Amino acid sequence: VPRFMDQNAVNVSAMAEQLASDIRYTQTLAMTTGQRNRINLAAGSYQITTSTGGLLTHPATGDTGPIPLNDVTLSGWNPPLTNNYVAFDGLGVPYSLVTSSTGLTGSATITLSAGGDTRTVVISRETGRVIVQ
Repeated sequence: VPRFMDQNAVNVSAMAEQLASDIRYTQTLAMTTGQRNRINLAAGSYQITTSTGGLLTHPATGDTGPIPLNDVTLSGWNPPLTNNYVAFDGLGVPYSLVTSSTGLTGSATITLSAGGDTRTVVISRETGRVIVQ
């Protein structure tokens, strides 16, 4: 008997993995350039920018525009990320403020959801390690 996959679950999982990958890319870019870069989060998209808001090209799309989440909603960044972004310095340490000298006070959790399905992306506070749960 064929088994039908819940399309929402597949889409949420795919978008969570893509977001995690792009957060890692943003962190790596900050480390290789020695400058803070950030990932800006919105309810239905996200974008990679410099610490001053300059747009950075997404490696897969070759575009600087927001990355749509295809019917998946972002929410619940916890601890609260000021202005809905997380920034990384040249050492890969995550910050909730671009100009701050203090990293995140706790691991940042970003929730993705569609229908009744959810996944979370967690950014560790000191190391910036990114995992999908």
